[in-house]
Amino acid sequence: MTPPEIGPAARRQRDGQSAFAEQWHAQVTAVVEVLVAEDKLDAAAWSQALGAELDRRSAEGAPDTDETYYTAFLTVLETVLDKARMAGAEDVDRRESDWRNAYLSTPHGQPVVLRG
Repeated sequence: MTPPEIGPAARRQRDGQSAFAEQWHAQVTAVVEVLVAEDKLDAAAWSQALGAELDRRSAEGAPDTDETYYTAFLTVLETVLDKARMAGAEDVDRRESDWRNAYLSTPHGQPVVLRG
């Protein structure tokens, strides 16, 4: 399998700066772009689910910030993966732990390598 092309959202810039305040914002966006490109996720259904989650957060008084947007983005992605049986909550938690262990054991300045 070859890596996908970087989508326009990941290349976007604002005032010469990256469009993403945090690395994980770009990563979660890239995961969704790959799932849509590989027809594993319907773009219209994704958009509807994300809009509903943002509406819910807004109704609860969440501020209109990048952090609110990307945490909603991540929540919807986790829900979609779980419902589609692509990855359950335990799988996501285990993978998150694997990444945490990998970056904590990686010397500063070296690329993080996830094994297995």
